[in-house]
Amino acid sequence: MASTQLIPPSLRAAPVVTLALLVGWAVLDVSAIGDGRWAAALLAILGIGAAAVILSVVLRWRGIRPIGLLAIGAAYVGAHAFVLGVQLVPALVFLSLVISQAELRILAERFAPLYETASRINGALGRAILRLIIAAVLSVVVPILAADLALAGIVPATTISTAIALAGALVAVVALLALMPSLSRRAT
Repeated sequence: MASTQLIPPSLRAAPVVTLALLVGWAVLDVSAIGDGRWAAALLAILGIGAAAVILSVVLRWRGIRPIGLLAIGAAYVGAHAFVLGVQLVPALVFLSLVISQAELRILAERFAPLYETASRINGALGRAILRLIIAAVLSVVVPILAADLALAGIVPATTISTAIALAGALVAVVALLALMPSLSRRAT
């Protein structure tokens, strides 16, 4: 149960973390370029890409998200293809990270809400069980307490029947409260 509560925040954070890793990696590689013109041009492309991805998330413009990832990748590839030289293993890792970022974003958008809904359902179920336990305990404790008081002579013997009726009414009210959400959904 505790691990399922951690899934939505972790799943929602994963695309952001991978994007930050991608941008940071590309910035480090581009900043290693000695020629200021190349560095400025590639940093501009990288900035446009990062801005496009951020705007796509903030403004929910899904159409520019691939353009942003493409621009980030283009800045990295441009730095290595034209200035720094191609290094195969880091390039493959960077490409895999770009693909992973896109897939993690899709997973976060599709599955995190499902886990959040399940968490809310579990919370509602827990509250309903708590109400039911309280009703069950009160339905047993109140009549026993009333019977003990009646036997001790503190209250008249007619209190036993009153206590049983009170306990039954209490159980009915709590049961009605527990069933109220499902009854209201059926009515609509």
